[in-house]
Amino acid sequence: MARSPAPIDPRGPRFNQAVLTVALLAGFAADLRWVPPVFAVVLFLGAAFGPRYGPFLRLYAEVVRPRLRPAAELEDSRPPRFAAAVGVVFLAGATVAFAAGAVDVGWALTLIVAALAALAAGTGICVGCEMYVWAARLAAVRQPVHSWTGARPTWLVFTTPYCASCGPVAERLRASDPHTEVVTVDAMEQNTLAAAYRVRSAPTALLVDPAGEVLDRLVGPAAVEHYVR
Repeated sequence: MARSPAPIDPRGPRFNQAVLTVALLAGFAADLRWVPPVFAVVLFLGAAFGPRYGPFLRLYAEVVRPRLRPAAELEDSRPPRFAAAVGVVFLAGATVAFAAGAVDVGWALTLIVAALAALAAGTGICVGCEMYVWAARLAAVRQPVHSWTGARPTWLVFTTPYCASCGPVAERLRASDPHTEVVTVDAMEQNTLAAAYRVRSAPTALLVDPAGEVLDRLVGPAAVEHYVR
């Protein structure tokens, strides 16, 4: 089985998107037609090779992140990388349009990327990431979990190898209701199942019925603690 990518600090892609927004809008305002192709390359490096190779993702990791508190949650790197790939396609299209003399088309494609990047940077709503999750859900076939055999609702606790709070969350749920089964699922290994349930961070605890339908969703240790009180 191929190794799943390590989870990332979600603030890194948002920082990248903020820089992208400012650069593209400045390029549009000054009619700097070299800006879209340059940022197509910037996005391509991060999308194709990972955060270490994206210039502004690396700037965040090495300069900005050490000055911040640790991230409350980590996220799968694949949705933001897919979103970056979508941006590459649009900016590559803009580059071709500029070369063909279709300046209005080039800036229209550029401004679409700027608008989506601004939305993601400002609100955390990443349209490209949601496209990835939607595509994954279409392809997903819910995989059986070996110990998920009960006829009653079951807690599925999605974890990652990097999640220090995931184990205590599972134990807290077990202790709160010994009669309800609790099953831990490695979201990195069972990524299709995680995508099917739209799991974006760990720990995420889902109370599911025997048919696999979600009855309750708790994201993060604080949500679990509030639930079991």
